[in-house]
Amino acid sequence: MPATTTAAPARPDAPEHYPWVGPAVRSALLLSTGIVDLDPPGGADAPSEELDRALVDTAAIEQALEAEGVAPLSERTLVVAVGSNQTPQTIARKYRRSGRELSVATPFVRCTVHGLAVGHVAHIAAPGYVPAAPYRAEGERMELVATWFDQEQLAVVDETEPNYDRLRLSADEVPLTLATGERPAHFDVYASRWGVLTDREQPIPLRHRQQELFDELVGLTDSPLTRGDAAEVCASLAGDPEALHRLVTEHGLSVEDGLPR
Repeated sequence: MPATTTAAPARPDAPEHYPWVGPAVRSALLLSTGIVDLDPPGGADAPSEELDRALVDTAAIEQALEAEGVAPLSERTLVVAVGSNQTPQTIARKYRRSGRELSVATPFVRCTVHGLAVGHVAHIAAPGYVPAAPYRAEGERMELVATWFDQEQLAVVDETEPNYDRLRLSADEVPLTLATGERPAHFDVYASRWGVLTDREQPIPLRHRQQELFDELVGLTDSPLTRGDAAEVCASLAGDPEALHRLVTEHGLSVEDGLPR
């Protein structure tokens, strides 16, 4: 396991830059001393399920958790993230803001998942951005990040997700391959309570800048609500939390995510 660590930033990125994950996912370990990169130099050159060897060593993760004196993987809940929860920095902020005394040690491992795609919630988050949400998509394959939370950590993350229900998905219907080489029988996801945004033909895939999504919504609705600079639009939406949901509902731009409740 690489020894280099980087400290988690103290403040989140601006709402208009959501989802803050950059162009690629990565495996990492959030520890009390910082963030340890679990990917090899240069990252992965293929999806997790196509690697001819395990990219991440499960035994090394277990050793790190034992050294921190915290719960092993077998006592944790596996959650596949689709938005900013893919990053250790976001999760570290959530732990810190909870004000609770808890261990921050959390593994993040890249994975390949079939039958899911990522779009946007048909509603805003409190800061005014439109967050990510999974939806059922036959034939799709994505590289995402799976995270193992202990009971206290999971309670904290659940509380930060008021727009979502945490659902358990079976690998029989939604196959998952971890970069450790393992294929777990099930995993959890945070699914939108508001449906996902659609262009009337199919869900709108996750845009990596809010400006792209806002411009797209202007084209679909001709509404001034999302017209203009993304930072200003986010601030305006934060001041009227129901406005975006009203707009997309009126224009038929919201559909169910197709995930089992």
